[in-house]
Formats: sequence, structure tokens, C-alpha cells
Amino acid sequence: MSEIGLVEVSEAVQEAHLVAEAPFEDDPGTVTLRFLLSADNPGSLEALRNARRALLREELTRGREPDEPSLEDAVFSASEILWEVNPPQRPWCLEKLEELRRRANLLLAEVDPL
Repeated sequence: MSEIGLVEVSEAVQEAHLVAEAPFEDDPGTVTLRFLLSADNPGSLEALRNARRALLREELTRGREPDEPSLEDAVFSASEILWEVNPPQRPWCLEKLEELRRRANLLLAEVDPL
């Protein structure tokens, strides 16, 4: 069975932002977390979507701490996840993404147990 993996490449995004001369400045108090997805099973993206929906439902049901970032703000594509957050929120984001990966892999194992 193949697993979904997340590889953080956030530093590359930050360095590119510092080098680029853009007419619009992002909030200097935020960082962009960037994670590349590694998934070679055709059902991986669907498992990831389902796990994300479940986590979002939990956020809505239980609420969030005042400064806790929402997974809803993360931008997902077929190959990466981008999430702009305040630097102190990074540990929360890493925890949420690890839980997302864990749940998606559990869903994937249920569908394809071999």
C-alpha cells in the first residue's frame, strides 16, 4: 500500500518572496507554509479531500482557539498545500497537517488494504 506524504518546502517560498520586487506587499507578519504532496495511488487525493472535510467539520463543531488557524484557509492543489499564517501559528498548522495526512492514509488503507 502506498502512503500520502507531505514534504515541507516553506523556506523556498520565503526566499523567493524576499528576492521578488512586487508592487504589493504581503503582511510582513505572515509566513507561507508550502508542502509538496507525494501520492501515487489514484485514490490518494480523494482520501485527502475526505479527511480535510472531516477536519473542517470538527473545527466548525468544536470551534477554534482565538489564535488557532483554520484548515479552511489552506489552499490545496493536486500537488501541494499552501497556507499563509502568522509565525506563532506554525506549530498548530504542522499538527493539523500531520493529522490530515494520518487520517487520509487511514482512509486509503480502508479502501486499498494491500
